[in-house]
Amino acid sequence: MMNDLLFRPITPEAREEITSFTLHSYGQICDLAFANLYGWAVKYETSYCISDETLFIRFTSPQRAHPAYLVPILREEGCVSQAILRLKETAEAGNYPLVLMGVTPLCRERLETFCPHAFTFLESEGNADYIYLREKLVTLSGKALQSKRNHVNKFEKSYDYTFEPITGENAMECMALERTWLREHGSEADGEDKEEEVIHRLLTHFEELQLSGGILRVEGKIVAFTIGSPINETTFGVHIEKARRDYDGAFTMINKLFAATIPEQYTYVNREEDLGIEGLRQAKLSYKPEIILPKIAAILRHECNE
Repeated sequence: MMNDLLFRPITPEAREEITSFTLHSYGQICDLAFANLYGWAVKYETSYCISDETLFIRFTSPQRAHPAYLVPILREEGCVSQAILRLKETAEAGNYPLVLMGVTPLCRERLETFCPHAFTFLESEGNADYIYLREKLVTLSGKALQSKRNHVNKFEKSYDYTFEPITGENAMECMALERTWLREHGSEADGEDKEEEVIHRLLTHFEELQLSGGILRVEGKIVAFTIGSPINETTFGVHIEKARRDYDGAFTMINKLFAATIPEQYTYVNREEDLGIEGLRQAKLSYKPEIILPKIAAILRHECNE
């Protein structure tokens, strides 16, 4: 079999081609959302290749000594297949080790079955995705979320607010809040220095990318906004969420109001990683995630004898 995997940059025009794989997969990781693949390509130089009914995603940013890949996705099937061997050949031809990113525990099991004792697995807590039941984010029901309901009630009583969807017409208004956020807080983590450019990309191509989003205003002024999109047929991703901290409860309010706009077909909402930031971790845990999904790096160390 020819191993010529010809990778192309991810552009808005690639959306339909890529999502024909991702939306029909069982993968719930936020990395599979086209919004993230396209948005963060400014940092990770993400590219893709479709060959033999399989989607390959490659990262080749200057920060990496060599390329890394997401686990290949076979259309409407599992995350591990003969495609692993094609990536192995590609890595060998480039004289670098094969590194797979975003490996879930299920994919790890399949990798270990497919290539026993061949991979070294590296797990970082900060990379795990926090996944919630959509209905709970909407209702905030139960004793464990009482404090969230209190925040919402206080916000409703304290402010003259409105909530509206992001559209092509109002999308770029959100950049003013993003720039204010960066001035006050800096990037969310070391290395997330491209965040403003990522958000600008998503807002510029908001309708073309078929994104969803919401804007929370107080007396006409934007105090919070959020951007999301489907990851697969059951899981919706929230990729960006910004709010002014001087408006008490703005984060809780935008979270709840936006969750209520997510179609009921999506059982789960993936609110992404905590990036190893303790405050972010506690905030995500406070919403009582249904699933904390590890994302593991797999490095091929030994021969894979399938």
